[in-house]
Amino acid sequence: MYRHSRLAAILGCAATLAMVGCSTNGSMTPSSGTSAVSDGQRAFHGSWIHAGQVVYFTPKYMATRSAAHTVVPDTQFTYFGGPVLVTPKTYLILWGYKTYGDPDNVAKLLKAYLKVEGGSGHNNIYTQYYEVVGSKTTYITNPKKQDGGVWDDETDAVPQYPTDAQVATESLAGVKHFGYNANGSYIVATPNGRNSQGFGSQWCAYHSDTFSGNDLVSYTNLPYMPNAGANCGANFYNPAPKDETSTDEGVTIVEGHEYGESITDPNPGTGWYNFSYGEIGDICAWNGIANETFGKKSYTMQPMWSNANGGACVQTYQ
Repeated sequence: MYRHSRLAAILGCAATLAMVGCSTNGSMTPSSGTSAVSDGQRAFHGSWIHAGQVVYFTPKYMATRSAAHTVVPDTQFTYFGGPVLVTPKTYLILWGYKTYGDPDNVAKLLKAYLKVEGGSGHNNIYTQYYEVVGSKTTYITNPKKQDGGVWDDETDAVPQYPTDAQVATESLAGVKHFGYNANGSYIVATPNGRNSQGFGSQWCAYHSDTFSGNDLVSYTNLPYMPNAGANCGANFYNPAPKDETSTDEGVTIVEGHEYGESITDPNPGTGWYNFSYGEIGDICAWNGIANETFGKKSYTMQPMWSNANGGACVQTYQ
């Protein structure tokens, strides 16, 4: 486990993370008075947001199908000096699923998918990307077991429309439950009928990060995808036999998108980013959707950008 020392080595006190100050002991603490911004964040126009007791970064949204664009070839994504998840692992927080219901069996699908994505050809796409700490370059790996666990959190009521701050706070509850992993992607899955405002009409999901003490936490807001219907992937493609239904195809399309971006750009705009097209999932969103094989399973996925061979949206990488 790398914890904060790894982030400090990568980001230092040069404010590669926007709106972050440095204390006298060298640790990073969010501060609301600084203005230094890296090139990556100039591209994204992101900043740290203080909301009560929680601090989170401007969310990076996945567009709905209606906002899909044509893929531009010969594009390259640039590394902006921030952290990546070099040994990625998912932590699934099913927030209120038992209380509010799961009529489309999204929880079952998510748990099955997260168990088999590690070691896949699809997730091997990310192994071409890396981080630099001092003079050391470390490439992202694709371990077979990337499922860090599932937590059914029924402790607190889920708001009708969870705010960004409430989702960030729930991700920190996940950190408290699972423990902190600097290479972890903490997925806050909200239940049927309890989704953040803008979901389905403006966006399908987002990832961001927050702080647990001085530790940077990468998290995803994953709404109840079937509630958005076709705009977030339902009935998009002939579903994989037995492994999912047409109604919940968006679950794996969208979570796959967010996980890949969380791995390669956990603090949006400081990892692998492009000034014109955003992150490696954004440029390929809703293009080239297909049933992708994960061991003996098959799930509907979008391709992700590969810098290799001149650049392209790909479903697998060797």
